[in-house]
Order: sequence, then structure tokens, then C-alpha cells
Amino acid sequence: TIEWQDGNKNIEVKANSKQTVYIFKCTNSVVKVSGKCNSIAIDNCKHVAVVFDDVISAIEIVNSQSIQVQIIGTCPTVSIDKTDGCQVYLSKGSLNTEIVTAKSSEMNICVPSSTADGDFSEHALPEQFKTKWNGKSFATTCTDINS
Repeated sequence: TIEWQDGNKNIEVKANSKQTVYIFKCTNSVVKVSGKCNSIAIDNCKHVAVVFDDVISAIEIVNSQSIQVQIIGTCPTVSIDKTDGCQVYLSKGSLNTEIVTAKSSEMNICVPSSTADGDFSEHALPEQFKTKWNGKSFATTCTDINS
């Protein structure tokens, strides 16, 4: 558990597959998680960056603002809930990651470009949806955020 850190840019955690890394009420901090952990939770944080190797189940970002997450290895699921401002950098090994969002805004996913220069291309996730009754059930589509 990492709690109440403010301005600490050098937090390092060595994790194993049975551990969950819980980051709570941190501000203006950077956390580096090395090794493969079970899961990571970022709760009620502001201006926090998390870089990690591998996660077995998921990384969850909840009740936070201005969060950056970088996956070096793999992570099956990224969950973003009640968060404003979240930038997720996927690695080549994590392109199949499922991203689940709820009640969040300003979410961007960065994927590695096909060139060898190490650049990322940024993609915004939809924040606004349109639901209509189609005669049998409700059908929901995302509104075009790029127009």
C-alpha cells in the first residue's frame, strides 16, 4: 500500500504475483512497479503516474484526476471509473487489453506507432452516448467525438 504521498517522484515497488499494489490519496507522484503483480488499484489520486511491468488481472483507476499509466509488459484489463483525465500507454504486448470505463472523462489511449522511433499515437475514448428505443429494446451508440 502506498498512501498520502505528495510530490514523491521516486516511489519504487517490487511486486510478486500474489500481491495487489494499492495507491491511495497520492498527489504529484510517480510510482514504478517492477515484477508481475496480481493487480494495481489507484484510488482518489491526483496528478499521479504509474509505470508497471506486468499485471495478472487488472489495473483499476477510481475517483482520480489527471492520471498517467504506462504498461511495459502485459495487462488484460484497464478499468477507469469516476476519473477525469486519464492517459494510458499500451505496450506492443498489451494491445489486446480490454478497457472498461464508467462515469469518466478526458480518457486517452496511446498505442505504439508502427515506426521504430518509439512514438505513440493517441486515441480518445468516447464520453458521450446516444440511446434510442428501436421497437424491441434500447440501442446505445457513442456520439462522434471527432467531429
